[in-house]
Amino acid sequence: MMFKTTILAAAMVAFSALTVQAHVGLSFPCARYHPAAGCPAPPSGQSIDYDINAPIGTSDSKNFPICKHTVPYTKRTSFKAGQTISTKYSVGAAHGGGHCQWALSYDNGKTWVVLKTMIRNCLKGASGSYSVPVQIPADAPSGKATFMWLWNNAIGNRELYSNCADIEIKGTNGGSIKGVAPLIANYGQGTPRIGEFPNANQPDGSELFAKRKAVTITVKAK
Repeated sequence: MMFKTTILAAAMVAFSALTVQAHVGLSFPCARYHPAAGCPAPPSGQSIDYDINAPIGTSDSKNFPICKHTVPYTKRTSFKAGQTISTKYSVGAAHGGGHCQWALSYDNGKTWVVLKTMIRNCLKGASGSYSVPVQIPADAPSGKATFMWLWNNAIGNRELYSNCADIEIKGTNGGSIKGVAPLIANYGQGTPRIGEFPNANQPDGSELFAKRKAVTITVKAK
């Protein structure tokens, strides 16, 4: 009986490793409920996500909310305003690369401002692990914030990927940051559809990013 239990436990670990490696997920800062060693335990009532790299939806359906998980970690990673985060990703299938956006919210995802955008070449040729530098604005206000990553893949099912990390920013006491709201595409009916673009001469929906709405996020001084 003990022998069978050991085999079952080993199989579950192997299965967990395989599910994490499918597609792509944010691994640093720790995405909510990431199974990697060193990431915080999920908050009460939530579970580790062994399928953290899975998409949140397609052009036809919404399978998970933006961020994939909506309940924040109780433990946050601290960064200074102006600091560049070396974001990292676990890559199982990069689907030819695609478009990535990184955004920041101070109201748990109600309002976002984009920090960085990569068109076409994000994750292109990536395998195993991948890193992208993303800078927090130098004038970013202090406070608890949500750091979001979005990815529209170039090849395969028309999908949207999203993970969020819970961070705390050490910056100015109050203030505003300005930018554009993120483009949410390939995420159910009513959102723009970006088709496959494996070749350089194919339409890639990049014109949609130029139409993102201007946004200002203001945080009150304490």
